[in-house]
Amino acid sequence: MQKEGNNTKVVGIEKKVNKFIKVTLKKIIYFFLYYIYITPFLNIILNNIKKDFPCIILLYHRIVDGKSIYLNKGPVVQHQVKDFKREIRYLVKYYNLINIETAIQHLREGKRFSRPSIVISFDDGYLDNYWLAYPILKKYRIPATISIATSLIGTNERTWTDQIEFAIMETKKDRFKLSELFGDETVRIRTRKEKEYANIRIAEALKLMPDQTRQNIMEKIFYILAVEKNAIKNEKARRMLNWEEVKEMAQGGITIGSHGHSHSILSRMEIHRAKEDILTSKKIMEEKLGTKVKHFSFPNGREEDFSENLRDYCREIGFESVASVVYGVNDPFNGNVFSIKRIGARSPVWMLAGELVRLLVRTN
Repeated sequence: MQKEGNNTKVVGIEKKVNKFIKVTLKKIIYFFLYYIYITPFLNIILNNIKKDFPCIILLYHRIVDGKSIYLNKGPVVQHQVKDFKREIRYLVKYYNLINIETAIQHLREGKRFSRPSIVISFDDGYLDNYWLAYPILKKYRIPATISIATSLIGTNERTWTDQIEFAIMETKKDRFKLSELFGDETVRIRTRKEKEYANIRIAEALKLMPDQTRQNIMEKIFYILAVEKNAIKNEKARRMLNWEEVKEMAQGGITIGSHGHSHSILSRMEIHRAKEDILTSKKIMEEKLGTKVKHFSFPNGREEDFSENLRDYCREIGFESVASVVYGVNDPFNGNVFSIKRIGARSPVWMLAGELVRLLVRTN
């Protein structure tokens, strides 16, 4: 048994090492291809020799700067505004930046694009989308989609994943045990790196659990870390958008989509509660915005976080698309507007540029 356990550990270490080598090589290749102008040149070549492209939808969440407070989860979750500016300048130069309505219409009609085309999207409804991203989008006249979780808009509440982050950052403790997730393991949170690792581990473990179980464990997390949960609501620093900001962006060329009401993982809820969550968000948004809400992205976004039953329900109540975080491009010949794929935004710009070209070369 001991030998078997050691072999498992060795295999695990080998996998991590191989992954590290692969990622590092990719970064080196993308860096040099960008700075010796190969990546931009490939964009120009593709634009000239190809007239038949799928659609890529880029996904962001928060846009952050030096004043932002957070535990790092990577550029898809927290994207530096300086990187976002560079990426937008690059995308404007080499890509056709379109709104979600145009993309969905092409996909529904079985049409590909005559130029490499990208939709910019954001999930959750963070305030920094308005303060940091929106001015850049306006400057370059770029459409985008922001999908919001309606229970959080206009409040001092946070997504449940951000609540975990808050508890870890606020606690005076430097370690804890949480048997429901980690058995007898002592989880250390002395350094920032340890806090970031614990934050990710807790969130990923809770994503696999039934919604009510997740809520119960969340309460315990605040208890064992000796952090008052109501302190989130008492904070002066609002993290999510309010309805005035949402309306202003909607009038300024931003498509506002639904991200559910409670931001719970819908497949972890009873089906009737999941449907109610989706419908509630749609009703609130249409009442507040005075227009039809046509596009939905489901929280967390993996295939296992949604279901065909819920896709059918979205179609039934009037949504025209459903977006996931399943990695890939959207092609009218093998795609489905109720199973939209998205690409998490990379950074710095040479990483994003390399990944986009790789996708376009591979799919053309």
